Amino acid sequence: MSNQEVVRRGDIQMTSAGTGIRHAEHQHGDAPAHFLQVWAEPSTGGLTPQYFTRHFSDEDKRDQWAHVVAPVGFPGVIEAREASGPTPTHAPPNLFATLLSPGRALSYTFLARGEMRKRYVQVPQTSGHNLKDAEGARVRILGAEEGPIELREGDGAYVFAVSGDVLKFENVGDRVAEVLLFDMDSSE
Repeated sequence: MSNQEVVRRGDIQMTSAGTGIRHAEHQHGDAPAHFLQVWAEPSTGGLTPQYFTRHFSDEDKRDQWAHVVAPVGFPGVIEAREASGPTPTHAPPNLFATLLSPGRALSYTFLARGEMRKRYVQVPQTSGHNLKDAEGARVRILGAEEGPIELREGDGAYVFAVSGDVLKFENVGDRVAEVLLFDMDSSE
């Protein structure tokens, strides 16, 4: 069986290899492809191979957190091919995304899970391929145990937090900053 799909801006595709799949990725057209690929180990073994694609528009993310990936069993997660809501996964991370306008700030309260855990923040590089130091968007993170953190486009950082901790994300640059926040259920 062959399924072909063109993934576009705002699409999130979850592929579960489960007990085994054949998979290939190809660039569609002549324009350079630019995407983020994230791998997560499933919480359960022996799953049936499947994939889901969800679309989150720029408006869904503009100056607000969009819950774009969540574990199966999390409230509001529908494990069906043609459904809305967060992209279902059999792995622990919850992923939130925003497009933060210049001069704007947005807070995030970590999900209730108890002890100190490592979380991850990524500011994807949206200005195109660049081998030099990060440029473009700049985001300052306040409230982290580590003190203020400033990330530029292409940067990422681990942040340690307990449930209920609040981080404030400020766009201190001159362009829209895309921010991904992985609220992981892992201390690793």
